[in-house]
Amino acid sequence: MYAGVPAELLECKVFNGLRKDDLTFCQKIMPFLEGLYRHYFRCEITGWENVPDRNVMIVGNHNGLLTFEVLMLFYAWRKRFGEVRHILGLTHKFILKNIAFSWLLPRLGAIPADPKSALEALAHDHSLIVFPGGEKEAFRPFTQRKQIDFFQRKGFIKLALRAGVPIVPLVSAGAHETYVILNRGEELAEKLGVKDRLRLHGIPITFRSIFFAWCVVSGLFTFFPLLLAPVALACVFVPLPAKMTFRLLSPVDPAKLWDPALGEEENLQVIYDHIVGLMQRTLTLEYSKRKLPILG
Repeated sequence: MYAGVPAELLECKVFNGLRKDDLTFCQKIMPFLEGLYRHYFRCEITGWENVPDRNVMIVGNHNGLLTFEVLMLFYAWRKRFGEVRHILGLTHKFILKNIAFSWLLPRLGAIPADPKSALEALAHDHSLIVFPGGEKEAFRPFTQRKQIDFFQRKGFIKLALRAGVPIVPLVSAGAHETYVILNRGEELAEKLGVKDRLRLHGIPITFRSIFFAWCVVSGLFTFFPLLLAPVALACVFVPLPAKMTFRLLSPVDPAKLWDPALGEEENLQVIYDHIVGLMQRTLTLEYSKRKLPILG
């Protein structure tokens, strides 16, 4: 079993929480997020009664090129709990350093995806949302949108055990339909060196990214496609208005699933299989209710 949160984390300064101006910023953009939530993505979320009245770790499946489901979850949490309970999200360091997102995500509660930051946030009674599958799961092809795969990453279980918090599985359906990803682009990421330099496991290939590439390549021979290239590039990142549904499942206490008769790796595997199994069954059920992609 795990020893708990080191006492020094209660005093360290890796994470400083949301500042007052960040909270003001959140209030200002809430109407915009509400428009996306209610009208563009037509989100539905159920299972709030499964969230304990304490800090928790919410574990979800990751979807789509820009993972808009994360913004929708932050909006739903803030709408539900206001400024009484804050939730923070573990985020890839590449995203936090990206000029397109660095001005926004940290102000909403994004923190670096490393154990020290996560443990400190939990030690200060903040709730945490994590996506163990990371960008590798988010970039999975459209044909695999009904599958949950955390790639045997069990760090979230160790964090929950060490911090002594329950895990609330969260299943989203439809979010992966915001982008039609044809291929994860792992070979492309390796050839361009971004896998090693930026720790990105792929460069997603979509119909719109193919069209952008066509505009650039054909533009070398005839001028007109180059005129379309800026619009094509912008369209690569515009999400389709797919209906999203979210289901918060009953909390799982990993400490209660720990069997002293088993070794550490065996216990972690049992807990991992239990959580992923619950989520996969729920995702399969949710997709069985959807009549059409995007429309829901």
